[in-house]
Amino acid sequence: MDDSKQILIVDDDPTQCEILAQLVGELGYQAYSSTDGDMALQVFKERNFDLVITDIKMPHMDGLTLLQKIRKLNNAVRVIVLTGYPSSETILKTIENDGYTYLVKPVKLQAMAALIEKAFSDPVDGE
Repeated sequence: MDDSKQILIVDDDPTQCEILAQLVGELGYQAYSSTDGDMALQVFKERNFDLVITDIKMPHMDGLTLLQKIRKLNNAVRVIVLTGYPSSETILKTIENDGYTYLVKPVKLQAMAALIEKAFSDPVDGE
């Protein structure tokens, strides 16, 4: 555990954000959440996040667009993508081609906890 690690959670479902933020806190990390891609991008610019967890389908700015913008700011940030559309080959191929780890919704908290811990144990480019 490292409470200096900061995780940005982005999902247009406030309940999902709250549940994931609680999990992140229980794992010993700092959680910041946003229900909007535009706001998430602003928050990302203000802080040095170690991990971004984002939903794909959101109004205004979808998760993949958000991640493209985040990658321009910090190419080494770790990413976990959430999708409620596991049958969409286009979405899954895009996620995999960009090297993102993904989890299908509804999220099982034990699986999410394992992915978060794995994200921090795996080396990142430049580390």
